[in-house]
Amino acid sequence: MSETRVTVAIPTYNRASLLKFSLESVLAQDYPDFQVLVLDNASDDDTEAVVRSFAQQDERITYIRNQTNIGVLGNWNRAIELNTSPYLTILSDDDLMLPGLISESVQALDEHAQVAFSFALVRFIDIDGNLLHFQETKKIADGVINGLDFLEQTVSWQGCPVYTSSIFLRKSALAVVGSFDSPHTKHTFDLTMVYRMTAHFDILFLRKELVHVRLHPGQITETDWRYDRNGPVGVMAEIIDAVSYLLESDRAADPEYRKWLAERLLALNARQSEFAHLALPYMQHTWEERLQFATQEVAKLIPPDESFILVDDGQWQYEAIAGGRAIPFVEKDGLYWGPPEDDTTAIEEVERWEQKGVKFIVFGWPSFWWFDYYSGFYRHLRSRYPRVFKNSRLVVFDLQS
Repeated sequence: MSETRVTVAIPTYNRASLLKFSLESVLAQDYPDFQVLVLDNASDDDTEAVVRSFAQQDERITYIRNQTNIGVLGNWNRAIELNTSPYLTILSDDDLMLPGLISESVQALDEHAQVAFSFALVRFIDIDGNLLHFQETKKIADGVINGLDFLEQTVSWQGCPVYTSSIFLRKSALAVVGSFDSPHTKHTFDLTMVYRMTAHFDILFLRKELVHVRLHPGQITETDWRYDRNGPVGVMAEIIDAVSYLLESDRAADPEYRKWLAERLLALNARQSEFAHLALPYMQHTWEERLQFATQEVAKLIPPDESFILVDDGQWQYEAIAGGRAIPFVEKDGLYWGPPEDDTTAIEEVERWEQKGVKFIVFGWPSFWWFDYYSGFYRHLRSRYPRVFKNSRLVVFDLQS
């Protein structure tokens, strides 16, 4: 089968009754060249039966079931991992595509090669499909938007939310910015992706009602904002990151611009403090969840027969992260011996393992403080070896490239 132009991924968990409407909305699209990947996160309802009833009638649908629940973040990253198309859209299992979404999004991306993703105007519906209000778009213009302009509008509260069900991602842009990550809260990984992309690329807004986003008590957004209260904290943290992206841009060469960003940062931090006390118990993934994600990421990055140096301050169970493949750092007789005395000791240890043919050194988040404390060691790694992976849980260098 030839490569399809668009992959529609639908991550799902125990939403069989709503998923069927999402699938119907995709199959009603007039664009011919797409495939549908339903990523079932180990549901225990009728999800599989519902999907297979559609798949029997339409060969474009592929059902993929995770043997265990890998979390929302893990399931969304499976969409990126399994995508084989130039364009990827991730439709929430309770949302609906409207006629023309795929064809108009593809046309927009085809015509504007510099654009990392397109997104369309969203209208909300209730649990029964009744029409509600449109999303707030504020001063966002139709058409191509400079990515840094979008970030500036965001940090000034002049931007607009970007709903993932309306986004069409360019695969080549994903290759630049990487997969979904959750550095702040477990349910704002979509914002992390949007801001990382706009720091590097332009985007495009289709000011046309092409997606219906369903509002109901069971959706993540509802529980995240109304009950757990971590939504506002997460959003503020992501916007503060956007300030950092602007500081890294050429625009920050202007002293007045830096002064403006400093003012925005103070205002955002003040607002953040107002929200934080309401949400701290619920904000982040648990230690166990983060370790599960890190384990999956190591497994994807490093072949199963490949040993690697693991820098984790002795806090991870080697059996959980990689069994006997993980070499503790610093080690003595195969056991973790504590952190190195100084930069020189750390460098010598890495070079010793490099000479033995060990290819990777993996830093887990418990040891991220090393990057500041052993700054000479970190500079040595950065200058000599390519950094092949980086997110809020792992930093990995290739010692043999």
